[in-house]
Amino acid sequence: MNFSDVFAEMQKAFANGIEKLRDDEYLGDDGMPYCKNCHTARVYVSDDKKFVARCMCKCQSEAEELRQKEEARRKALEAFNSRRNLSMLGARYRNIRLQDAKITESNKDVYARCNRYVEHAKEMRENNIGLYIYGDNSSGKTYLTACICNELLWQGYRCIYTNLATILSEIRSSYDGQGMGECELLNRLQAYDFAFIDDLGKEFIGREYNASSSKWAEEKLFEVINARYNAQKPTIFSSNYEISALASELRLDKAIIERINEIATRVLKLEGDDFRSTVRKDVNDVAKKYGI
Repeated sequence: MNFSDVFAEMQKAFANGIEKLRDDEYLGDDGMPYCKNCHTARVYVSDDKKFVARCMCKCQSEAEELRQKEEARRKALEAFNSRRNLSMLGARYRNIRLQDAKITESNKDVYARCNRYVEHAKEMRENNIGLYIYGDNSSGKTYLTACICNELLWQGYRCIYTNLATILSEIRSSYDGQGMGECELLNRLQAYDFAFIDDLGKEFIGREYNASSSKWAEEKLFEVINARYNAQKPTIFSSNYEISALASELRLDKAIIERINEIATRVLKLEGDDFRSTVRKDVNDVAKKYGI
């Protein structure tokens, strides 16, 4: 049976009610079903006129495309939330993005560089390009690095955001059979596309009062940094100290400093603004508004 015969049979089936029209359809002049809403055909005819079959009209196709986009968006959001939960980002920083940051004359250059970093995340990951961001207390280092982390999570990268104190606590807990083991922890750190180590150095303030504990912490820090180094995956550090001060003021082991110098491809100084004072003022203003 050729195409003309098949087409004629379909016309006859619709005309005689053998093939039922749906409630939202009508028969067109060609004897085929059309959508009452968009008035486009519900029958597909191939370009070579060898195949004819039921199909979606224009508005059905648009609705299906929208459904698929919404489903893809839902799955992407679920995947993002899963990555974010695994990232260990605290609740305070879970929803911040670079676009929401307060840009000032003091920080605009560093923020511009970090924007370019996330824009070229694929190249940063492939070339193992890390960052070392340092500055005074309250200059916004944690906020900035958390923004970078969220941007990378949205792009689909697996990230971990932590600090040495948390890592050491996890290792200590494992000695009592409660936390994850040291090997498991290092394996996890190696697996993430990007690792963020916040507030590097503060654990070693006053180390002269507890030399053995500080030495142990140094050993674990080297193991963590070395794991990222061997995995050839980027690490982003934040610290109150420039890299040279890690040696001169905190007296960190030379091997640690050398590894950080190798891993931190770019060193950025975040200068100026005391954001914590601004936040405290805003909160105090709210309290005053309610007579507190």
